[in-house]
Amino acid sequence: MERVEALLAQGNYREAFEALTRALEGTLGPGRGRVALLLAEFYALYGPEEADNLAQALAEAVAADPSLATHPRTRALAELLRGFEGGQPALFRPGDPRVGYFLAQAALWAGEPARALELLKAAGGLPAFLAWRADQMRGHAERDLGRPGEAYAAYRRALSQAPPPDRPPLALDAAEAALEADRPEEALALLEEVGPDPEAPALEASWHYLRARAELALGNPTRALEALALAEQKEAEAGDPSYGVPLLKGQALMQTGAYAEAQAAFQEARRRAPPEERSYVAHELGVAALEAGDLAEAERLLKEAFGDPEYPHRGAAAADLAELYYRLADLEATRSWAEEAIRLGQAASGELFLGHVAYDRMQLDEALAHYRRAAELAPEGSREWLVAEQTITEILAQQGYPEPEEVLRRAQAALRYTPPSDDWASALERYAERARALLSGGRTLN
Repeated sequence: MERVEALLAQGNYREAFEALTRALEGTLGPGRGRVALLLAEFYALYGPEEADNLAQALAEAVAADPSLATHPRTRALAELLRGFEGGQPALFRPGDPRVGYFLAQAALWAGEPARALELLKAAGGLPAFLAWRADQMRGHAERDLGRPGEAYAAYRRALSQAPPPDRPPLALDAAEAALEADRPEEALALLEEVGPDPEAPALEASWHYLRARAELALGNPTRALEALALAEQKEAEAGDPSYGVPLLKGQALMQTGAYAEAQAAFQEARRRAPPEERSYVAHELGVAALEAGDLAEAERLLKEAFGDPEYPHRGAAAADLAELYYRLADLEATRSWAEEAIRLGQAASGELFLGHVAYDRMQLDEALAHYRRAAELAPEGSREWLVAEQTITEILAQQGYPEPEEVLRRAQAALRYTPPSDDWASALERYAERARALLSGGRTLN
């Protein structure tokens, strides 16, 4: 069986299968049982679609050698089969690496990623055809636990060991984890290193889609749209259009300011979206309508997203509703939705709009307090942070520069992120110049 395992390590699955079936036909007695058990392991590599063949191979192994009925590898594969069939596998303490591997696979299928990682600790010293898959499994488990950085590291280890036929789909897993870990440069480099798989249109579509995600994260919406056009083409060839491609297309179009086209893309995404994703698409559509100035449609869609108690981004929807009502000059509704946004975890956005409400009412000290909290809570360079920094500077200037050092510090910080063509740029320069003069005793500093 060493030759079979060597073929599996090389990714020569057809040849390995043919060798296994020939060996099964030509072997009698207990030896046949060992061959059938390895054949069962082979089928286990392919997941639930080979569940029937896995069950048959296990039955043949036990029929040929009844002592295998209680063998740990047989038991582990039987529990994996139970997981494939939707049951709850009975996970036991493994006595060797292969047992640990298949029990970890069963745990992952049963929705127990933490237990899978524990079981994989006993899976050291695996044969090559399972070793890289163990790291792939670690990646899946870390991803399910919401740890994309750890998932990315595990996928990269798997990718360094996997044979060429298995690298393209594994690279997609690694690139997706890198994107989730906010490492778009690494995702893009990885995709370019492996390249698309022209023999598999569905995989090639995913490759272009992930490349588009990376480009969009790097602030290149035009390149993202080019990649998405190729993804759409490959999905059409595969006959399997996704909702993710038009959704990302809408997001890229939003960055280019093509709001009407973005709305059309989001509408297509909504038609394709599974039920659990429709509130997310409604939210995206609502933001697009808001930017396009269609406030009535934006209100309807944002309230639809917010009204879904299972939607995980209700706080962001509340913040967008605060912006909508601020544009409508309804300050009471703005305050109400801003407070709701804060309650639901969107504190920076909520504080920003509470600042706007106080500022419009000329309650300058209250406005300053809200804007300062927004600037403190928001990531530097973000929209909320920049608006807060700009407005704090303006209010302090209006109040006669009571804190010239703060005016200078905030004006300089905001200028780093304000385009020179923006009207704010010249205003901030004036505020900074006056603050310098005050700090130098009335003389303008060079």
